[in-house]
Amino acid sequence: MTSAAELRSAMAAYVDEEVIAAGIFSAGSAIAASIAGAAGGATLGEVAGEIAKEELAETGAEALAGEVAGSVVSGTMAGAAAVAGMHAAREAGAAAEGLTPVVIVGVTPSRYVIGDWQGNSASGTGPTRILAEFVRDRTALSFATIGANRFVTFDDGERAVRISGALGWLSSGKEGKRDVLVALGHPDA
Repeated sequence: MTSAAELRSAMAAYVDEEVIAAGIFSAGSAIAASIAGAAGGATLGEVAGEIAKEELAETGAEALAGEVAGSVVSGTMAGAAAVAGMHAAREAGAAAEGLTPVVIVGVTPSRYVIGDWQGNSASGTGPTRILAEFVRDRTALSFATIGANRFVTFDDGERAVRISGALGWLSSGKEGKRDVLVALGHPDA
């Protein structure tokens, strides 16, 4: 369920006014944390692969077989560790902002509402709780664009939250994202 109409309906269950637009986004700091986590995780995986290679050499395996097996183990471990590091960092980055890594954003006539979302922009469920609310006339919005990604920062002077969403050709859920970005006034919506 990620059509724009379904998302507006899902968000309407948690607010007491009309939902003008709703879309699925990533917590903004979760993206940067995810990149750092992948790099750190891959490094740990490479170290684990080198240890596995040394253990193979100690078992008396032929040098060439050890090198090939060590390289496979090293690459596999690095990839798995990068993914694990990425997920852990995304969770931590989003939690630092009081968010989940994936959020549903709703725009009403008087406020911006951010709720939890279990899934991704192609499918999932939510919200089950409201994570942040900003009164529209007391919230400054700032916008950025990097490639297909659109970023929005909500700042009411007490709390700042950043979200991001891709509008690329193959990006899922872009109808809802675009509706939200247009409602927020993003210049590249």
